[in-house]
Amino acid sequence: MLKILKNKDPYNKKFSISHWDRIKDENTFYECIKNSSQQWKNEIYDIYFGVTFKNDELTYGNTMGVNATEAQYKNLLKIQEKYDIPISLTLNEMNRPIELIKEKNIKDIVAFIKKYYDDGVRSCTISHTHLMRTGALQSAFPDMDWKNTVNHRVTSTQSFIDYTALGYTTVQLDRDFNRNLAELKRVKIEADRLNVRTCLLMRETCMPECPFKTEHDCWQSGKELKETGKVYWDVVNFTCNRWRVSGRDFPQGHLSPETKETDEIGVMNPRTGTDIIVHGKEDWHAFADVVDIFKFSGRLTYPRSNLNKKFIYALEMKKKSKPFTDLFVVDDFKTVYENNLMPFHSWFSGDHVVKDYPITTNINDIKNGIKNHFWNTPKAISLSNVLKNCKNQCYKCHKCDDLFGTKKIDSILEFN
Repeated sequence: MLKILKNKDPYNKKFSISHWDRIKDENTFYECIKNSSQQWKNEIYDIYFGVTFKNDELTYGNTMGVNATEAQYKNLLKIQEKYDIPISLTLNEMNRPIELIKEKNIKDIVAFIKKYYDDGVRSCTISHTHLMRTGALQSAFPDMDWKNTVNHRVTSTQSFIDYTALGYTTVQLDRDFNRNLAELKRVKIEADRLNVRTCLLMRETCMPECPFKTEHDCWQSGKELKETGKVYWDVVNFTCNRWRVSGRDFPQGHLSPETKETDEIGVMNPRTGTDIIVHGKEDWHAFADVVDIFKFSGRLTYPRSNLNKKFIYALEMKKKSKPFTDLFVVDDFKTVYENNLMPFHSWFSGDHVVKDYPITTNINDIKNGIKNHFWNTPKAISLSNVLKNCKNQCYKCHKCDDLFGTKKIDSILEFN
């Protein structure tokens, strides 16, 4: 039986990050890990990567339409061995063939996973709940940490308990929990009772309970997009592309007296996604004390070739005046936390920079530069407190609309 060890630290072993499965270069990701600070490495809980299972009857596993190459997988094994950062196999396709619960196919997928298990992989995301229900995987791999997928939409404490009953030892919670701290606390009680880890996706900028999500996930791994070599957003330009554009952002300076001292622009309206909003230490602990792991998406990341090969945390402030952008960079989240570099959540928007781009790294200069950030204004701090428990019920709230100066809309789909 897998023994679950829970981390109580506010930042070490706290973040699950994606391998850049989409990138063609086989060594870039490894080099970024190698060059990152030791503290940054200490903060990583695991690195997840995509694969696809195939036999003569079916194909299953990859909802993103990309896989890590064999060479990239070998580099991931090197990362696990050299830096003590676990790697995590991902089979999360939402097209889940019924044929996979045939006895022959169960044997085949067990043999498939065994290759990774024999290499030392001890973590696996698997979306096929019927396969989990058979118990075959748990029996074959007793030391594996089984994760469900965030696309299962676990949105309540009861749903969390149901997924643990299937045999999942780490339950990835739905994005909605970023706006439902009260329910998250109830999950925490049951997670401790059942000795199961929880994982929360921090940032993906997906519309709350997006009606396009299921089709998006199915199409992204489907043959039609694979044949074109394009991703979903290249083909479908009338869903989230409509509300992610800068026109939905807030040009800060016109809103209230406390913001007129800055010309910062480009702050994203939190209605357009379910990204976590945590202002400072108190907010961080409100979530970090009840969540074991925070997850970042990014398997489709395709950085520019002139990448500075190192992982960092970055906060960007766009302005109307010169210089048009201030980019603040630190080596790890511990630096953000211990120096109270608020707003905390804005540091999660960047994890790498290009070579020779002007950046600010001096802590005092960073503090001075971000003190007038939109999310540090009293009205924005007040909104961040509301967002902890608003449950994305925007139609009867409109506090984001009021602060960002948009019309009071009941649905994001009204943006067109």
